Amino acid sequence: MSFPEKLKEICKRCGEACKKAWQAVCSFFKGLWEKLAAKFKKNKDGTEEKSHYLSGKEVRAIAKENNRIMRRLEQRKKRKAPESEFVTEMKDPQNILEIEDLHSYFFTDQGVVKAVNGVSFEVPQGSTVGVVGESGCGKSVTSLSVMQLLQGPQGQIYSGSIRFKSLDFKRGADGKPIPIYVRDEKGEIVYDDARDKKGNIRLDKDGHPIKEPRQQRDEYGTKQYEMEEKVFDIAQMPIKEMYRLRGRQIAMIFQEPMTSLNPVFTIGNQLDEVTLLHFPGSSKEDAKKRSIEMLNLVGIAMPERVYKSYPHELSGGMRQRVMISMALAGDPRLIIADEPTTALDVTIQAQILDLLRDLKKRINGSILLITHDLGIIAEMADYVVVMYAGRIIEQGTASEIFHNPMHPYTIGLQKSKPTMDSDSDTLFNIPGNVPNPINMPDYCYFRERCTRCTERCHGEYPRMVQVSPTHKVACHLYDQEGADEKE
Repeated sequence: MSFPEKLKEICKRCGEACKKAWQAVCSFFKGLWEKLAAKFKKNKDGTEEKSHYLSGKEVRAIAKENNRIMRRLEQRKKRKAPESEFVTEMKDPQNILEIEDLHSYFFTDQGVVKAVNGVSFEVPQGSTVGVVGESGCGKSVTSLSVMQLLQGPQGQIYSGSIRFKSLDFKRGADGKPIPIYVRDEKGEIVYDDARDKKGNIRLDKDGHPIKEPRQQRDEYGTKQYEMEEKVFDIAQMPIKEMYRLRGRQIAMIFQEPMTSLNPVFTIGNQLDEVTLLHFPGSSKEDAKKRSIEMLNLVGIAMPERVYKSYPHELSGGMRQRVMISMALAGDPRLIIADEPTTALDVTIQAQILDLLRDLKKRINGSILLITHDLGIIAEMADYVVVMYAGRIIEQGTASEIFHNPMHPYTIGLQKSKPTMDSDSDTLFNIPGNVPNPINMPDYCYFRERCTRCTERCHGEYPRMVQVSPTHKVACHLYDQEGADEKE
């Protein structure tokens, strides 16, 4: 090949390489320009639209600030604190639970997710309060905050108050619970022969039987202790002190029993653990007797057989009944049911709801029922709390919410439930999407999806308006009408 031909071939190759390099440079700057344009994009009203794009420097700054806050909150949970720091009083003695201005956040590298953002409501004693809303509205995070079960260190109760009226053990000077002893007609304590773990009578050094006072037992054979009523602020309690309430005073029925029950332990082992942990002085025989009685209470046939079974050997309805019996084993004052019938068919669902209703009357307890099914709420709840994007947008009695819904979101939820007398072939769908939970807007969160949006909806977030003594709604439509806000 002659020199001119070689030179021509070399220039051709260089030209192709330069062309590819130029295309790569153009592609890089085009992508950079699109990211910058998206970051400073303007809304229709002229305000800057918040972008999901973050630079590496911004991500590092967010992570550094979040780590500082998480360390502080974790230290507060793990601190050793006297009881006086978290003992408080109820605003209304008729309530069993009062949640006031609760903020529960998740700290991520992209920002702070305000899953619960200023929630306030009450659970009256002996009543059922239903919390309803779309998936992701903050229902389950609210219940996990009450139990102090948020997954740390990212999930934290940032601020607010959770007041719970507890029936705690009355303790003596030694810090131990005070037993209640059986007394005879003269009022003197009855004594029995002391026995060891094998059931043999214990003897002193002279060979005489050792006597011990006979302690009172309940109908399930569990030893009784003196009790006293105390009000705890769960948001301020150290995690170790929370063990006094969780599982005994406040019990939770989780959404999916198969993932809540341990597959390598029998049902009996898991039920016995509740009695052995929360009732001082209980033996294995006492725990077994109580566990079988709890299985009987929830309507399980052949409880001795179920007691020896593993979770995978039971049906979904049976596992859910086991979860309910586990929740009842501690004699709770409040039961939190987090979508307890989601994974069950309609027939079993009706049985579980009937069971919960009967048990509430029998134990004179309260239920915080969390679900997205308005049919369950209408059947079970006395009061209803409607949540959207981490806030309460409407609350009232069940009759008020279902017969006089006021917020457009509540009306949309009711329309989306299928009915027998509907003429439409398609289900109603609320248009649009929930705003980004990291960058929540300052105005009403439902504005972009609302069909009754007004000029005032472009302003600040609507305040909670008192419509009746028990009915409240956060919407500018009713604030305009001159309704007074409850102080």
